[in-house]
Amino acid sequence: MLRVYLLTCFLIVNAVLCYGNTSAWDNAYLLPSFLANLVALVIGFHFALKRKELNLDTIIWVFVYMFFFLAPVIQLGNGAFFPNTMPIAAADVVEANFILLIWNFVYLLFRIGKRSEPVEPASSLPEAANASPLPFMTDRIRQIYFASAFLVFGLTFALFKFQYFFGYADYSSKGLDKSILLIWNITTQGVVVANWIFMFDRRRRKPSLAASSQLWLSTAMLLYMTSPFNTTRFYLGFIIILIVYLFYEHRMTPGKFVWVILSGLFFIFPLLNYFRYGFKGIEVPSPYHLMFDQLTELHFDAFSNLIATFHYCAEHGYAFGYRLLGVFLFFVPRSIWTGKPLSSGEAIGDYISALYSLNFNNLSNPLPSEFFMNFGWVGVAVGAALCAAIVNKLEKGIHKNRYVHALIAGFLFIIFRGDLMNAFAYCFGTYVIMVKMPAVISRLQGPARDRGKEGPPWKMNPRKREWGADSF
Repeated sequence: MLRVYLLTCFLIVNAVLCYGNTSAWDNAYLLPSFLANLVALVIGFHFALKRKELNLDTIIWVFVYMFFFLAPVIQLGNGAFFPNTMPIAAADVVEANFILLIWNFVYLLFRIGKRSEPVEPASSLPEAANASPLPFMTDRIRQIYFASAFLVFGLTFALFKFQYFFGYADYSSKGLDKSILLIWNITTQGVVVANWIFMFDRRRRKPSLAASSQLWLSTAMLLYMTSPFNTTRFYLGFIIILIVYLFYEHRMTPGKFVWVILSGLFFIFPLLNYFRYGFKGIEVPSPYHLMFDQLTELHFDAFSNLIATFHYCAEHGYAFGYRLLGVFLFFVPRSIWTGKPLSSGEAIGDYISALYSLNFNNLSNPLPSEFFMNFGWVGVAVGAALCAAIVNKLEKGIHKNRYVHALIAGFLFIIFRGDLMNAFAYCFGTYVIMVKMPAVISRLQGPARDRGKEGPPWKMNPRKREWGADSF
């Protein structure tokens, strides 16, 4: 009953806010188009919060609310231009809302009724609080990753000193090809994050002076390589969500997790953003401006870039999958593939910059927009169904494959915000660095003494079997 009451209050408050910010616009369909998506949001939150275990829907519906409802509603009441400098037109907003309405309800249609396998909650298992979510892990793998992270840290510090930590210098200054630079950044960040995860898991389960010392060194390397000055808020969010999903799932309900995400979006990340370019000229605003000013900035440009996308497609046509080919072959340098398509965010950025006052082409482009750019209206419906099918598959094996599930949960915001080429590159590259490489090393070294008396994870008793075996 409490959930129903809170969702009813959520519906009423947001409906009133929507009415107040759309009443000045002369379009009879504007308010109903927002309210229809608000109803989809409430339904989505209801089913996500109804479940006892953490689930990917909590992250997805928070994203939809923040980027596709709250941000555009605030932007409509703020002025005549979107964050990407496009002029606001009520007809464009209605069309964008209709695209999102198709996405939201098709996703709901394919998600409602699908639940994870009926398993005993983690908190009810006596060994769950201290069990490792990394059953493939051995001390040799940990030491390989610790040495690799130390080499990455040492090389970076030797080249840039503290200029890297404060975001004043990075590897882009070394003249690397864009694809090579992307792969390098994914690899270095992935190794450092994976090392911290492995060391934290070791210290958590087997406290010792050596484990504590390596964890402290790993923490220092992580803070240097992924500081709030040199790393985007969304990658920092990935790290936080990964840690929560991996080590604290038995302490976290979906409702609590929603509050964690909203706290990060409204307070933590806006505050960190003031330090992104160092300490010079910092003036932290009031809490109200800290929370809501960001909604009118490029951080929340997903809705306006969706509008830019259907204008772009009206002039240039649909890609019919060619841009998706560029997504899956992101690692091919343009010097080899001269016809490699631009990422959708870069293409939209160039399009807007040519027409309006935007002088920036490194834009995001949300997932519904990617499918629209490739296949039009049909692509939006198919994309939503495909997304729901993938989530269904992931949720079905959540307790068997918690490590990969945690990685995907961490990357959901990046995937949904886009653009897809950069998001897929980071997701796939990080998956290889943090999951497949340890699995390969584990297979190559064979059964080891430090696996424990129970033997390799794929031979463990199903009752005690933790996550990871099915992935390898």
